[in-house]
Amino acid sequence: MPGYFKFLTLMAFHVFIEEKVDVAVIEVGIGGENDCTNIVRKPVVCGVTTIDIDHTSLLGSTIEEIAWQKAGIFKPGSVAIVADQTEETMRVMTSRAIERKCQLWVAPSLEAYNWPCQEIEIGIRGKHHHCNVTLAMQLSRTWLERMHEAGQLFQKDESEMRPRGSVLPGFLVPDKFLDGIRLCEWQGRNQVLKLGSVTYFLDGAHTPKSLQCCAEWYKWERERVNQPSRSKPLRILLFYCTINRTSESLLPFLKDCQFDVALFCPARLHPVLDIRSDQANLSHNEQEQSLRVEHNMVVWKQLTGEGTHAKHFDCIAAAIEEIETIKNSRGREVEVLVTGSLHLVGGVLALVQPHS
Repeated sequence: MPGYFKFLTLMAFHVFIEEKVDVAVIEVGIGGENDCTNIVRKPVVCGVTTIDIDHTSLLGSTIEEIAWQKAGIFKPGSVAIVADQTEETMRVMTSRAIERKCQLWVAPSLEAYNWPCQEIEIGIRGKHHHCNVTLAMQLSRTWLERMHEAGQLFQKDESEMRPRGSVLPGFLVPDKFLDGIRLCEWQGRNQVLKLGSVTYFLDGAHTPKSLQCCAEWYKWERERVNQPSRSKPLRILLFYCTINRTSESLLPFLKDCQFDVALFCPARLHPVLDIRSDQANLSHNEQEQSLRVEHNMVVWKQLTGEGTHAKHFDCIAAAIEEIETIKNSRGREVEVLVTGSLHLVGGVLALVQPHS
């Protein structure tokens, strides 16, 4: 029996083949070079988003080592399009593209496009998603053109003649692309969920760069949703990060978000693990998670001062119960930022919105 992720990968390929899909979008699990998804011999087009320090035990501790692993999905005769990267990252990716005999280009900024509307409406909030939007549009255009499905959507492009590593031009954005950008949803990523007098801000950010983006998005979003006439809401942080990540590298980005209360819990729903639940994570034992939660709280107190109101719990349900208690006792609006782990965010959504 294959491991969990390998099993899901096999199942996905089986479903795609059986359903005879027109296009399959395959996302790697970790890295690229040695990932179990990296078995497609002739992909039409490959994409790489912004690279950050993550999974260092498997991918390496430097951005160059991680970039080398990510570029492992490049294939001979294919096209790779990447989001704007650092010079170090682009140097590695260009070298890998030459080695793999794969073309390589960079997606432009959103300003490079000809938009048939006054205001761009993007379904997933946060300026940091702009690079994902332009990358998605360039990947889609390239797939349509290489598979001869583009019809008259785009003007003739001379991209094939561009040198490796150059920035692609924008284009007149088709209406169908506008619909895709506007209707795109990703639960648990820059999601705002208002439930009565509690507003949840959910973002499964779990790397230094993504936590920085999360903090910027949260500050912007709370100003957007808060009316000037309203009294200042009580602000709560609910945080967890998994064993292979360090809260010392993540929590500093949240220090200036002006939280009144910080809560810490593991990413399990209830005190007793239900192995039948799709939220169950059997790869971490309970003692490790408990120690991690306590450590996260200690790091937060060191950052913000011993007078900080912080508590830790043995499960998500207990933390949510504490939020309800605070709401009922304070008699004011409550904001909760849930971040640090996609598993934590998924667990919170499973409890507060079980039928979504």
